[in-house]
Amino acid sequence: MKKTHKIICLLLLLAMSAVACCVPASALAFGDVDGDGRLLAADARMVLRASVNLVTLSEEQKKAADTDCDKAITAADARNILRLCVGLGNTDDSCMNGMDGATLVGISQKGYRIYVKNGMTYVDGLLIANKTYALPSSYNPGALLNECYDAFDKMQTDAWYGAGLYLYEISGFRSYETQQNLYDRYVATDGKAEADTYSARPGHSEHQTGLALDVNSLYESFADTAEGRWLAANAHKYGFIIRYPKGKTDQTGYIYEPWHIRYVGVEKATKIFNSGLCLEEYYGLTSVYAD
Repeated sequence: MKKTHKIICLLLLLAMSAVACCVPASALAFGDVDGDGRLLAADARMVLRASVNLVTLSEEQKKAADTDCDKAITAADARNILRLCVGLGNTDDSCMNGMDGATLVGISQKGYRIYVKNGMTYVDGLLIANKTYALPSSYNPGALLNECYDAFDKMQTDAWYGAGLYLYEISGFRSYETQQNLYDRYVATDGKAEADTYSARPGHSEHQTGLALDVNSLYESFADTAEGRWLAANAHKYGFIIRYPKGKTDQTGYIYEPWHIRYVGVEKATKIFNSGLCLEEYYGLTSVYAD
């Protein structure tokens, strides 16, 4: 009986080793180390074996297995994957940013982890809404979230007292239903293809997140006003980015909107601003409708 057990274990080890050598990188998602499209206890076992040098992982598999972002494959990673596969989340992963109960679903082109929780997608702790990633129709904070509102209030005050410029909100939070009505009107007027260049389909609008707003004007000429120039140069200091920058339509999926700002926090906004990249480029995300 013991001999049979040993043979089975050896065969299992050999099979797992073979998988480790043959899995195509394109098949891998975070936690799915064996590349079968599922997050299972088998992935945790594979990581555990790798942590004691019984299995050699490729570089892509190491990215999938390193759940705590410490650049080492350890038993802790196996434990994290096991927790995820049974729906317990991953409280030990610092990259989760408090996202206990979220599921790791993949890796971006820039190596950032992509999580889903309650039907919403997060990258680097940021709620993502673009043409690729949608929000549930039920998601409705009802207004700008406090951190966004407070940051804009401070920016508005500083612009006025520091530069004599008046920044004001012309469009803030919009519900799924409001966006549906707005988008339908644009489609009726300009056609679907044209509407998709400047208006989000319901569920794909950043306004629904409660973390985005339009400022002062809905015309590109706003960029050449004193307020527009000040906003472009200073928004990051308050945690905002110009969400759809000039020349980035291929990446964002939308025309240049110098008036549309998105709150991401001062640290992230500053990094994105200094990079000269749009959010999709910075995190390696796509923004393309499935149909």
